[in-house]
Amino acid sequence: MSSAEAPTRYRLRVSAGPSADPKDLKILPVNDDANPTLIESDEFIGQIVVRIKGLDKTFGYKEGQEQDSLEVIPESPWFSLPGGDNNLSSVQISGRFKREWPGEQIVFGNQFEKPLRLPPFSSIALKFIQFIDPGLKADIYCDRPWAFSPLIATMNTVNVSGWHLDKATQKKVEEHGQEEDKERLENELPPWPSPQGEHIVEDTTLLFQPDQYNNKEHEDAALTSEGETAHAHEHENKKEELTMAPTQPKVLNTSARRSYFAKEANLVKHRYRPDQVYGFDFFNPYLDFANFTLKVPGFSVDITKYWDGQPLTYIIKSQDSSVTFMAFQFELIPVKDIVIE
Repeated sequence: MSSAEAPTRYRLRVSAGPSADPKDLKILPVNDDANPTLIESDEFIGQIVVRIKGLDKTFGYKEGQEQDSLEVIPESPWFSLPGGDNNLSSVQISGRFKREWPGEQIVFGNQFEKPLRLPPFSSIALKFIQFIDPGLKADIYCDRPWAFSPLIATMNTVNVSGWHLDKATQKKVEEHGQEEDKERLENELPPWPSPQGEHIVEDTTLLFQPDQYNNKEHEDAALTSEGETAHAHEHENKKEELTMAPTQPKVLNTSARRSYFAKEANLVKHRYRPDQVYGFDFFNPYLDFANFTLKVPGFSVDITKYWDGQPLTYIIKSQDSSVTFMAFQFELIPVKDIVIE
């Protein structure tokens, strides 16, 4: 009598690209802190590093690296630094949006192409996640399940810095540079901040500098014609209100920033600007990608029991889905399919 067939075992493949379309996704070397993967589209340019705790010790890892033409990479030092030891993964992104976008228009989350096979406690797990991320909106029971939050409110760490190219050089290139110089200028990025797994530091003070309040949109809306004296006075009053923004930048820790931007009234005031570089770190202690386990308070769940073949895809996109800025994906690959010559 033949023995029962052994259950299929899996390994993990991670990829990223300017969209979730398979043709745009490129396989990533996980835990390779010194070599981030460049992601570029018409709307966004950035770099990404994905870190997974214990991945190099998992079944089929070395064979999978060979199959994907990747080097064997030890676990990232990110996990041994303060703040990293309790987490199971980290997805770090550093990049620029190539034009201005309203704060509420850029969201981050998951999109699936067909209904999910969900465990019985899914609704409880969703409520737990929404408690942590109050800006999360989701429908996990529809034909194309989804879950999205405002990007700036949901990320675990956000660091915003000015574009490192000085304005005089930028103006010179724009006015007198050759086409290749202008293209290089548009695609410029600062050096990757974490070549040895360094954690980025929460810092959004630049978003609350006084010049953030003085934008042309407010001025144009306030003054419609030369002859409208009343409107002109209103315009001056509005300008005064805007320039009277606090001279001291607002300093928010992670919790305060997430709470602040979870409020729509604050979110709609925010603008993603092309002269700012956004650093994001998305990490958690719940989803164990190395062992395909979901760990929530009180119990753990074997994800493979409910996996239906769909990858787990994260997307940064516009709220109306007309623009995708970038995507990254976690995919289970059957180890039995590994062939080593």
